[in-house]
Amino acid sequence: MDNKVDRSPLSCLTAGLAADTAVEVLPDGGLHMLEMAIQRAGAGLTRWQAGCFEQLSTVSLASAEITLLQLIGNGSRSKTIKELAWSTNRTDIPNIQYSLRKLASAGLTRKQGAGRSGVTYSLTEEGCQVEERLQDIRERLLLQALAGRQDLARRLHCAAETLEELTELFGEAVRQAEARSGS
Repeated sequence: MDNKVDRSPLSCLTAGLAADTAVEVLPDGGLHMLEMAIQRAGAGLTRWQAGCFEQLSTVSLASAEITLLQLIGNGSRSKTIKELAWSTNRTDIPNIQYSLRKLASAGLTRKQGAGRSGVTYSLTEEGCQVEERLQDIRERLLLQALAGRQDLARRLHCAAETLEELTELFGEAVRQAEARSGS
């Protein structure tokens, strides 16, 4: 008989969803605490990205553009706007297009193809150099911060997996809310 209990935050949250009450699984303001922690982490990431990018370029980019630069540079092929939207969990295509135009005007990306489904985005030579230096800075600074904290590194890996699951739950909750409001 297996008496192991899964104590991960999402196993608790999903069990509560089946009971249809967040109060049972996230008591004493736990849902608010979770949302605020995610909000603060997002703001921290925005500052982290900007701080790293400012070390290597005078180009003024927002976090959204830095994220797109990293995504386009990740892998060996060009990306479509649909792939970029999916990777960032965004639905605001006009804003993504604006960010892509900003990256292109900075000489960091280029657009290839035409039509709705034939357009892809890739990094220019300068964009590749900037993205590579950005990756180096991020890795160096993060490795320094994690030095001697192996338990934190392991927990961060688990946190990343948990956040992916939470993103799926948020998406499902949005779809359910949209379905109810459409009735």
